[in-house]
Amino acid sequence: MRKVDIAHSGQTVSEAMEQLVRAIKSARQGGEGALLVVHGFGASGVGGLIKNAVAVELPGLARLYGFRAYSDSEKARIPRELSFEARGLNPGASLLVFRKPGTGKESERDFRPNFRNLKKVKVPAPATPSGQKPVTCRHPDRQLLSRGPSGNTYRCRTCGATFLVYT
Repeated sequence: MRKVDIAHSGQTVSEAMEQLVRAIKSARQGGEGALLVVHGFGASGVGGLIKNAVAVELPGLARLYGFRAYSDSEKARIPRELSFEARGLNPGASLLVFRKPGTGKESERDFRPNFRNLKKVKVPAPATPSGQKPVTCRHPDRQLLSRGPSGNTYRCRTCGATFLVYT
């Protein structure tokens, strides 16, 4: 885990923010799992200008560079696999945890087709190959389960029978 101090070298707010963006880019490109950003608490005791600027800019940077930011008040939420000592996180620092490639919300969801927009269809009785008895039911209300090269699989909504309609 890398550490970057953007507040204790006499930088202005804009210089500190530029240094923060550079550090985030290099940590992301370097494959770092986390970045500890020391932004200072401010000499007044209520928070400094750099800390406030970081608090405003971090949500946008998080969306842009793919990380989750943890502050002093979120110590308990830091993922355990980081093995980060939570006591090291104080009001003058923030921890940025980068997402691993391919582990966003989109990849965690499994694909579920949306059948809500399908209209009910009446499926004609299947043409059976060479004198076989068709496996079907007499109910017209059927749900399409899958499409395949040999035919479509349907399930009867009334009796629950599953059958293949050859195409």
